[in-house]
Amino acid sequence: REVRYFFSDNYQYRSPNFTPSELATLLLAQQAIAATGLASFGTPFAGYGKMLLQKVRSALPQSLRDKLDALATIFGSAQVPAKDYAAHAETIDQLTTAAVECRRVKLRYYTLHNDRTSERELDPYAVYFDPDGATLKVIGHDHRSHEIRPFSVDHIRALSFTEQRFTRPPAWDLHDFLSRNCFNGIHGEPITVRLRAFGATARVFAERQFHPSQQTIERDADAITIELTVARGRGLVRFILSWMPEVEVLYPDKLRTEILAILQRSVTQHE
Repeated sequence: REVRYFFSDNYQYRSPNFTPSELATLLLAQQAIAATGLASFGTPFAGYGKMLLQKVRSALPQSLRDKLDALATIFGSAQVPAKDYAAHAETIDQLTTAAVECRRVKLRYYTLHNDRTSERELDPYAVYFDPDGATLKVIGHDHRSHEIRPFSVDHIRALSFTEQRFTRPPAWDLHDFLSRNCFNGIHGEPITVRLRAFGATARVFAERQFHPSQQTIERDADAITIELTVARGRGLVRFILSWMPEVEVLYPDKLRTEILAILQRSVTQHE
């Protein structure tokens, strides 16, 4: 009534004994996240996700399958427009192998911002899905800039392993690093920003947590002032502009001046 596996290093594995209700929960969860992330239908992992759904579904009694069919029409998640990464399956596999084995790689990388391709050496720390841009990225120590930076997988034009190994910092954590150094899909140094929102946007700001560091400084009937420490750069600028004209930058002055200059250029273009 039970199957166990024993391996040469004395590791023992026993298949989990899921109840039908637990399997149904797993199935619904997988369906909910299938629109985004590493298991989305545009990635090489889509086949594994589909296979998982089929295996879980076949293990359920017919009555529970019928119930799930009914739930499928009312339960799910909004889809995120994502790129098709099927053509980058080999690159993703190489990056994950290099990250696991701590092997340095050489990249030929296309930078969208300056429309140039350059040679880089990278110590890959992790491969992750960026929901802000709905893209797959690799993050690690870039030997050209001497910084920990993310790179879009689909912008890698060529990849090869080097003979060198690296040591990942023992205290480095992907989620902690991204929280402090990436905002709205863009990497940058942390900066403390104070924003004041008005009208309907103020009500949105009052109920949404855009970043773990976000805190309310002041609030009245028609406005709210929030402060957050996020990565500076184009991601932050795009976030602020997306809420215009009901958002004002209160601090820092340099960011306020930058937003004003962008708005003035936009007015000129539209006129």
